[in-house]
Amino acid sequence: MEIGKAQTVVLDSNVFIKEIQEGRVLRPIAKKMKRQSSKLVMPETVLGEVAKITGSDPVTTMTHVYQYCKQPIMIDRTDEIITESAKLSQKYYECHTPDNFILATAKLTGSTLVSFDRDLLQTAKMEGVQAFLPRNYIRWG
Repeated sequence: MEIGKAQTVVLDSNVFIKEIQEGRVLRPIAKKMKRQSSKLVMPETVLGEVAKITGSDPVTTMTHVYQYCKQPIMIDRTDEIITESAKLSQKYYECHTPDNFILATAKLTGSTLVSFDRDLLQTAKMEGVQAFLPRNYIRWG
């Protein structure tokens, strides 16, 4: 990561799902990000997965995000992300398609990945992406 460049963090869809279902997940992560002057990167895949699993619309998800993060960086599926995701799906069988898009986004943006999915975290580490369970991210650094 370049010196002087703000660190970026990608939160997996399961972090937002847990926040919507149970609450109390995003606040400590957001506090940590604020202390480190980190920026949230939101892949479009995350919004789709959250909507599919919780039945909530993207506006509701973004309402949760805006409570804690005023200026998230929204990332669409670019050709580069699609290509990287395809490489990941051929290389690793542990992750399903949305995970590959989320990991590809974290990898290509140089972001830290935060997820409850241990298979995804392990795959991220094998790809050289810094990755943490939420509780470990909060304690890290």
